Amino acid sequence: MFRIKKKIIFIKALILIAVSIYFFNEYKTKSFVKDLLHTVNLSEEINKIGILNESTTTITNVIKDNPIFPTLIGSLEDLKVKQSHYEFSHLEGYTFIIYHNNNSYHISIIESGILQFDGKNYKIQEDESVKELFTLIKKSTQ
Repeated sequence: MFRIKKKIIFIKALILIAVSIYFFNEYKTKSFVKDLLHTVNLSEEINKIGILNESTTTITNVIKDNPIFPTLIGSLEDLKVKQSHYEFSHLEGYTFIIYHNNNSYHISIIESGILQFDGKNYKIQEDESVKELFTLIKKSTQ
């Protein structure tokens, strides 16, 4: 009887440890490009980024020859994000369409620093990064 209780407690402890490790990995701060897009150098792998203004439904393409392109790529590569449960509204932000390795990634972002990618919401960890990114977005869509 005592051995069965020990086994049950041991199994519950293992389950608790596994769940804790999952949540620690899922909700830790991550590099957006390295950890979510699984690439090291975005600037060498893409030639164009489409930026969709959600409120006007207009798309602006920023190509590699555009002087804003390297700064925009650098800003995306520097983003640190953490998964969150903040609400996301598609009516007020922008969507990046990144063409990478015969795929296209859709990354939605709003000015409060919430980013949506692959069905999950993330909070950008540095307010300066959000301001810089939106300054670049507004420059490229004018």
